[in-house]
Order: sequence, then structure tokens, then C-alpha cells
Amino acid sequence: MALYPVVEVINGQAVFDVNIVELLSKLKLGYAIKILTPAEYITARQRNWYKGICLKELVKNDENGETLEWWDTHLKRHCGGQAYLKIDHHVMRDGTVIARLTTTDVGKKNMTLFIEEILSQSVARGWCVSPPNADLRK
Repeated sequence: MALYPVVEVINGQAVFDVNIVELLSKLKLGYAIKILTPAEYITARQRNWYKGICLKELVKNDENGETLEWWDTHLKRHCGGQAYLKIDHHVMRDGTVIARLTTTDVGKKNMTLFIEEILSQSVARGWCVSPPNADLRK
């Protein structure tokens, strides 16, 4: 079984790659099942590539020892983050509002454009970044 069970909709019915009873028996307090549309599934995989491969490769190959958080901010600033990503506002206890760019709830089109900009900048700036699978770049 994959990290996340695969679900297809056939004739209007959800069909899981594992028995639904087995799947539900493994749920624990605080866990949930979320049904994703095909576009949401692609976007989730795009975010996984960004956080799990792209950022980690940049940190691993960084001669200056920059952190994952630094690279996250750097890419969002220099790879079209303001154009493609969402702004998440946090209100602090003192009432100060902090805005940050996030990949959460960003659609497939904008995540694809953000990824393409990262790949473009990686060529121009000499960053070592492996491109994602072709199906994540459509």
C-alpha cells in the first residue's frame, strides 16, 4: 500500500486500492480521510516535491549551510512566490499581523508555474534541483 491509499471513482462509487474496512481500522484519533479531486492530488504531489525533494536538495548542496527555512523563503521571494502562491496572515497576541507566502491551498496551475520558475532559476543560478516527474509539470 502506498503512503496514501489510492482511490478511484468508478460509476460514481469510490473504489480504494485497499479494503475500506482495513483502511478504517488503521485510523487513530486525530487522523482523517480526505478525498482529493485529480487536480488536488497533483497539487499535493507538487507540494511534496517542493518540500521533500527541491528544498532538501538545495539544503544538502548548499556550501553556505543555509537552512530549509531559509531556502523556502528565498525561493518564494525569487521564483514568483508573490504571483503564484497564497498569502497566509497570522495575528500575533499583540495584534501585529504577519504575512507569509504558502503553498497550502494553491491550485495546480499556480504550483506548476511556481515549479517551472524554480527550475528556470535553478539553471540561471546554478542550483542543483532535480525536476519533478513530467505529470507534475502539465
